[in-house]
Amino acid sequence: MKNITDSGQVLIIITVFVVSRFILMLLGIHLDILALSAYWQYLDIETLRNHLLSGVWYDHAQPPLFNLFLGYVLKISGTHYILIFDIILKLISLCNALLLFIIVKRLSTVYFMPMLTALVYILSPATIIFEAELFYTSLVSLFLLISVFYLIRFTESERWQNAFGIFFPLTLLCLTRSVYHMIWLFIIAATLILYFRRKAALNKLILASLISILLVGSWYVKNKFLFGKLTASTWVGMNMARNVFHDNEVKDSNRIEAYEPFSRISVYRKFLNPEFENKFKGLNDRDLLQEMKNDSFINETEVSYIPVSELYQKASIDFIRKHPASYAKNIIQSSILFFTPGTLYSLSLANTGKIKYYDLLYSFNLTIFARDKKERRILLTISAIPKLILYVFVFFMLARISLQTRAITPWNLFILITIGFVFGVSSFFEHYENMRFRFETEPLFLILAAQVFSRIISRFQIRRNVPIRDLIA
Repeated sequence: MKNITDSGQVLIIITVFVVSRFILMLLGIHLDILALSAYWQYLDIETLRNHLLSGVWYDHAQPPLFNLFLGYVLKISGTHYILIFDIILKLISLCNALLLFIIVKRLSTVYFMPMLTALVYILSPATIIFEAELFYTSLVSLFLLISVFYLIRFTESERWQNAFGIFFPLTLLCLTRSVYHMIWLFIIAATLILYFRRKAALNKLILASLISILLVGSWYVKNKFLFGKLTASTWVGMNMARNVFHDNEVKDSNRIEAYEPFSRISVYRKFLNPEFENKFKGLNDRDLLQEMKNDSFINETEVSYIPVSELYQKASIDFIRKHPASYAKNIIQSSILFFTPGTLYSLSLANTGKIKYYDLLYSFNLTIFARDKKERRILLTISAIPKLILYVFVFFMLARISLQTRAITPWNLFILITIGFVFGVSSFFEHYENMRFRFETEPLFLILAAQVFSRIISRFQIRRNVPIRDLIA
């Protein structure tokens, strides 16, 4: 069998993408535009259309970039905004696949591995589902992949554009997704500076990382100045409470933890100082003082969620101190959820149902057979096993290779730190969306897996003296 040229492989990737998306369209999987009105992270549509910069500036709940993206698309696309959003999300998925191809091409000696890695991503049911959700999931993956690409290039050529190519996407990422905290950015910067400390271009890396940290930090300072919180999101306490009090029902209505986090602000009024909102009047009343947005949905950017989140955080910490075993149990559950199929994300179940048997075969999603909550939990846990085994195997092999060579590449170090950070944050602070957290870093894991399996295939070929192309002939 002849090796397919690079251009031929790229053509196959694009063809598979176009054909598969046409089939999915016939199956009824379309962009869910309801997210634009309903999702907590998004500002009121009136704000996005007509008061974008002011709305973003006074948003204490989320970093600014995704709302800016939504607002500018709404402004420039007129009545065609649904089509534009759909095209952009599909292009992001394709870009991620092509970046995977380019990156793995640089790291693998097995000629078909770059194309295989890209196709694994394109045909993943989770990629399909999140591509049809107006959210930043695939965009996060794009920023991470661009950073890895430039990190590889920096090891080859220590030029200014490569140094900034590493950190500019990370800056955008931290200003898009609050999970990627400035602490993570600082850890990445410190790690890379230490790694390249003996290189002549160290100053370039230091300057690029410093500018990145200052840009991200400026948003934290803005929130400290306006809202008294040095953070990119004031929801930490509410997010934490969702995990801490999961399966730990509190019935005392005089305690805030008796109420579901992210409830309507009127639910919490008895816990709040009625004068708290006065100092914010006249700044941005639509987003800071209204209980509802877009007529029908909870406005989670209401300014009183700041003290509400503080109360949840205090209640969570108190509960953890008194019941550490109960919290540990929830952490374990969250850790398991991290490895479940991405298609189990609760807000995508309608689209997932349209490809449930494909999802069963591809992702081992057994929950389609669940008849009640108890069965669902059991099948959910079983569904996490294949992904967990694969992760453990890849990490074990990478550790073994690193011990043998007494070295680790900077991009693998970057990937391991990022996956470890996201796993930790999602396990300790989240419960319902952990599989989506993992999927954002899935392309990074595919890069690790491609390196491991390329090494295995190459060794097999050397020992058996079999041409690699014959292994798939």
